[in-house]
Amino acid sequence: MAVQFMFGVPVPVTTPNPKPTPEADNGIWSLYVGDLDPKVTEADLVDKFRLIGPIASVRLCRDSFTGDSLRYAYVNFFTLLDASTALCFLNHKELKGKPIRIMWSQRYPLTRKTGIANLFVKNLHPSITSAQLQSMFSKFGKILSCKVAAENGKTKGFGFVQYDSEQSSMTACNALHGTLVEGKKIYVSKFVKKSARTVAHGDAMMASLEGQNKNLFIARTQQKEIANCHIEKLKASSLALKNSTHPVHYSSFQSLGEDLIKQKQHRNTGNRSFVWNSSLHMLER
Repeated sequence: MAVQFMFGVPVPVTTPNPKPTPEADNGIWSLYVGDLDPKVTEADLVDKFRLIGPIASVRLCRDSFTGDSLRYAYVNFFTLLDASTALCFLNHKELKGKPIRIMWSQRYPLTRKTGIANLFVKNLHPSITSAQLQSMFSKFGKILSCKVAAENGKTKGFGFVQYDSEQSSMTACNALHGTLVEGKKIYVSKFVKKSARTVAHGDAMMASLEGQNKNLFIARTQQKEIANCHIEKLKASSLALKNSTHPVHYSSFQSLGEDLIKQKQHRNTGNRSFVWNSSLHMLER
């Protein structure tokens, strides 16, 4: 297994199996087209892509109940050349005022679902677009997908870049993490799925709670030991007073602190008064 260094730390590299060159399905070369405006129709897609070459078919995916667009589609070409040209020239171009994202359709989307060779990029300048992000990362290997997250036409300051190999993603991460882009230092790391982050966060919380419970148990044990020590000292002092010429009658102590006994007992004998203080010594006043 190959090893790549990330921030000076060796990390094993697992190379995924998907082929860098797409395979035709019955002589048809298929492109995935995502991030579509909800108003985009099949006719809009045909008008956009037929400028590249003859189109075999277009399928806009819709909700089976409402019929609303799911905002992604598949555009199929007869030749690899036309499909590659469309990917090269139309990726991140606008359709109905919104940039579209194009990538090769994956019949076996193991790479996409597992997050292999996928990078998370944050602290991006608001002016950075998906096309600019792809241009920035393309020098380190073949990019399968690149996207800057946006909402209502405004970027969220983070994005994702997925390569066709883990080695390319690690090389890009090492090279670009902490670099200045438009005056902002970007953060680049390996993408971790939300489910994995939730599990890791839960494990951390459990470990923290276990540590807190352990500390609480130790603290309570120490308090009991201190209290028992105070009680033994009180018994010894009580016996000494009973044998003295000035007997003292005691009432029960209501509480014992961790490092002191708060209750004081008073007894007048003639012109003298005896007081128990927090250090368990009898004072004469």
